[in-house]
Amino acid sequence: MRVRFPPVSLLIAGAVTLAWGCASSPPAGDPAAVQVFAANPYVGKPYEVLGPLWAGSWRTAFQLPTFPKKDEAVAALQSEAARLNADALISVSCLDYGPSTWFQKNEPGFICYGLAVRLPRSQG
Repeated sequence: MRVRFPPVSLLIAGAVTLAWGCASSPPAGDPAAVQVFAANPYVGKPYEVLGPLWAGSWRTAFQLPTFPKKDEAVAALQSEAARLNADALISVSCLDYGPSTWFQKNEPGFICYGLAVRLPRSQG
């Protein structure tokens, strides 16, 4: 037994699917508002881990975003954390992948990574 759908219902289903895929995500926060910490100042306090930035994917085995200055690398981390609506970056570490004895690369290159976290909102 074959099920037949009228063409109008297929158009409606396609429009709903397209609208669902184009739904906007919540607005991102301000990157400057994301605090950056080398250590975790929230030990013993509740927070939600949103995920590791630039260190939690298999793709990072092949390519990581590099930046000419450490400040630019941290600012890019803050922008990515703000996109996730994070309040802070903890365990942030920056590595200098500058001049190498293995490759003929003389320009500096910094890679930073850390954990994006969201703090609980106060019940007011």
